[in-house]
Amino acid sequence: MSESNKAPSIAAIEQTIKRLRNVLSVRVAGNGQGAVDEIHVLVDNKRSPKQIGRDIESALMSELGLRVDHRKISIAQVRENEARAIEPRLQLANISMSVDRRTVQARVTLSRGEDSFAGLASAPSYDYEQLRLVAEATLHAVSEYLHTAVEDDESRPALVVQRVEVGSLGETDKLVTVSVKLVHERGDETLVGSAFVRQDLWKAAACATLDAVNRRLPWFVE
Repeated sequence: MSESNKAPSIAAIEQTIKRLRNVLSVRVAGNGQGAVDEIHVLVDNKRSPKQIGRDIESALMSELGLRVDHRKISIAQVRENEARAIEPRLQLANISMSVDRRTVQARVTLSRGEDSFAGLASAPSYDYEQLRLVAEATLHAVSEYLHTAVEDDESRPALVVQRVEVGSLGETDKLVTVSVKLVHERGDETLVGSAFVRQDLWKAAACATLDAVNRRLPWFVE
């Protein structure tokens, strides 16, 4: 398959759907050969699932050139109070980077309500990747949150950055995609998140990391 005809990635499909009005979360399942098997979408109750389904088909076709059979799109609707309860638990508060002769250190602070959680990640100054360092610091901050939210050490998941990539969606939009390995007592899985570059790459890397893990946090803290 040529580069120009390359099938859009799962992350690009999910990011396109997330931008649509009334969509709360998205999970896309592929067959490993570039085809979409299932699209699961959680929406609020402000518009009918049928309307949102049509929006999804139109957006995927116009933005990614991807035609999806409507029978592959599963839409679940929640009430307004339930929608508020599943909003992301952690939000990005601050990012900083310090450099000396030997070490580079990224510090990411996350917030949830009035609480804040800081994560640090460091690497030798001669051999480091800024965005990966930011993603690792973000996961360390998430781990700090889990340490306070999950009392049982054996039930607390481990989070490891697998890949951080910068790509494009369309001709103008740049986005960062982060894949995270989640290790827990129920098994291992790979989580993928993405975020558009609105201000800087550091922020996009942290937001993409949160996008990957936030949807799974309720499994462990509720």
